[in-house]
Amino acid sequence: DGLYLDDVTYDRRTVKRIRKVMDNIKPGCVVDLHSNTGFSKGPANQYTEYFPYIDKFWFGESFMYSSMPPENWLVEVSGIPFGLMGDMLHAGGNRWLGMVYGMTLRLPWSTEGIICDPTPVWKIWDEFGIESSEMSGYWEKDCPVRTSNPSVYATVYLKQRKSLISVGNWADKPVTFIFQFDWKRLGIDPVKAVLSAHDIRDFQKKAVFRTGDRIMVGPKEGLLIFLSENE
Repeated sequence: DGLYLDDVTYDRRTVKRIRKVMDNIKPGCVVDLHSNTGFSKGPANQYTEYFPYIDKFWFGESFMYSSMPPENWLVEVSGIPFGLMGDMLHAGGNRWLGMVYGMTLRLPWSTEGIICDPTPVWKIWDEFGIESSEMSGYWEKDCPVRTSNPSVYATVYLKQRKSLISVGNWADKPVTFIFQFDWKRLGIDPVKAVLSAHDIRDFQKKAVFRTGDRIMVGPKEGLLIFLSENE
């Protein structure tokens, strides 16, 4: 239960009252804010005063996800710096780069003639148990996985003795990279470590890597790779 706000003009006090009433009557309600670049060039700026009282946002139409640098993704789209979560919209977003920020599309939805289907990625979430993991992004100083290529960013979803690594390539051409691991923080024995990419429809093909392999990733694409110990 909750409210979906679509480009509204309330002030901060009104949203604060909405949040208070909802929490008093039915705790756990969600306030979901949607906006686009049509009325402002920066919805995150326009609605910053709302952020303490909402749960998630959907900034949306006219966002050219594959043209945005990582800084725009992090601050204007993801919600992460504000303790919020976000979803993608325009033209289906970018399924690979979005996962670096824990973002997918919404279901069901169609946009710019594209029928959105995030279920293949959701299936991997469920298989891994992402809800019980700790997210550590490239923007954190102690992120336990880095890459050797400055155009390739990695975010890690950490669990005990296994992790799910999301890799995104912001370059306009295919590139290669080598992972750099903080084995102590990962809690994994490097001698037993194995990297595996599961088959995900419209996302990636199945593959197995060694920890020192040079891995190729396509332009504006990425990978979801499981890191675990070989039994």
